[in-house]
Amino acid sequence: MHKNIPIVMQGLTRYDADYGATSLSLAKEWAKERLVFYIDHPFTYKDKWSGNYQEDFKHREVIFSSKELFLRPFNSLPNFINITPAVMFPINFLNDGLLYQKLKKVNLKKIIKTLNKVLSHFNIKEIIYINSFNPVYDITQIGFKNKLSVYHCVDLISGERYIAKHGIKAEEGCAKNADQVITTSDQLKENLLNFNKNTEVVYNGADYMHFQKEEYILPKEYETINTKKIVVYVGNLGLRIDYNLVEQIALDNKELNFVFIGPIDTREFKGEKVMALDNVFFLGKKKIEEVPDYIYYADYCLIPFVINELTKCIYPLKINEYFSLGKPVLTTPFTDLSNFKNLVIPFTSTSTFKNGINKVVESDDSIEKRKAFAKSNRWEIKAKEFLQYIEQML
Repeated sequence: MHKNIPIVMQGLTRYDADYGATSLSLAKEWAKERLVFYIDHPFTYKDKWSGNYQEDFKHREVIFSSKELFLRPFNSLPNFINITPAVMFPINFLNDGLLYQKLKKVNLKKIIKTLNKVLSHFNIKEIIYINSFNPVYDITQIGFKNKLSVYHCVDLISGERYIAKHGIKAEEGCAKNADQVITTSDQLKENLLNFNKNTEVVYNGADYMHFQKEEYILPKEYETINTKKIVVYVGNLGLRIDYNLVEQIALDNKELNFVFIGPIDTREFKGEKVMALDNVFFLGKKKIEEVPDYIYYADYCLIPFVINELTKCIYPLKINEYFSLGKPVLTTPFTDLSNFKNLVIPFTSTSTFKNGINKVVESDDSIEKRKAFAKSNRWEIKAKEFLQYIEQML
C-alpha cells in the first residue's frame, strides 16, 4: 500500500456540514493512516454577503483572516487537514459562455493557490487527487499536477437541481480526464463506463460504531407519541421522498405514528398535506450524536423514496445505518435491493406496506443478521476497497 502518498479529497460537502457525506467518511478513514487534505466546497461572495453562513465563516475566521493556512478539526485525526479556499465569485447562475468560463478559471486558480500553499507547508511533492462529485471545481482541468486523479461519483448529477446546470457537462469532462472513476452504485458505474473504461463501484458504508451506545436516551418527543408503534425516517426531506405514498400509508395506518427526522429542503419539499396528519411528526434536524436514540426507540425504519432515474442510481446508505441498530426496514424498491439479501421489506402501496409490517419478525436472530450486515459494510472496509482500486493504477 502506498501509504506515503497523501490524498487530496475535494468534496461537495464541507467538513462541518449538518449531515454526513461519503467523501467526508472516506477521508476520515484514510486519515487514520496517511495525510489527507480535505478541500471544502468553496464559499462565494454571495454566501458571505447573504448572512446565511455566519457560523460557517466564524468557524473559519482564522483562515479568512490569513492567521492560519488550514484547520485540524478532529482531535483524534491529526492527519486530517481541512482546507478552505478563498471566497469565490458566484457563477452557477450564469449560462455557459465567455464570462462563465473566465470567472470559473479565476475560481479554480484560487483553489489551486490555497492548496499549493498548504502542500508547500507540509513539503508535499506528489499527491493522489480525488474529486468527489464536485466536477465543476475539478482543479485538474487547468493543469493541476498529481500522481493520480480519481473522479468519485455518488449520485446522478442530472437529478441534482443546483449542480446539474453546469455539472452534467463538467462531469463528462472530469470522468474522461480521470485516471480512475469510482461510483457508489452499479447504475452509476454503467453510466460512467461510457466516458472511462477504468470505472469501478464501491458501495457506501455506514459508521457502525456511531450507532452503538452504552445507553440510549428516550427522545422527549417520543414520550408523548410512543403509545403507538413508531415508524421513523432519518434524512433530508426533498425531492426524493414520495409524499403521496407517505400520505396514503399514514392515512391507512392510524395505529402507527410516523416520525421524520432531518432538514426540510424548502425548494423541494412537497409534504404539506402529510404535515397536517395527526399521526405524522416532523421533528427537524437533530445533532448527529442524537440520531441513534431516535432510531433505537422506533419500531420500524422507513425509506419512502420515489422510483425514478435519480433514485435508481442511489446506493441506500440509510439501510446500513438502520441495520446498525438491528431495525427492520421497509423501503420502496427505488433501486436494486438484491445486495441486501432479503433483509429489507419492499413496498409500493398501502397494502404492501401493511403486509410488510405484518411480516416483521422481531427475533434475536433477525436483529443480529441485520447488525452483522451493517458491520460488514463499515466505512473502514469501504475505504480500503476504494484504495485497492487506486493502488492498481499507481
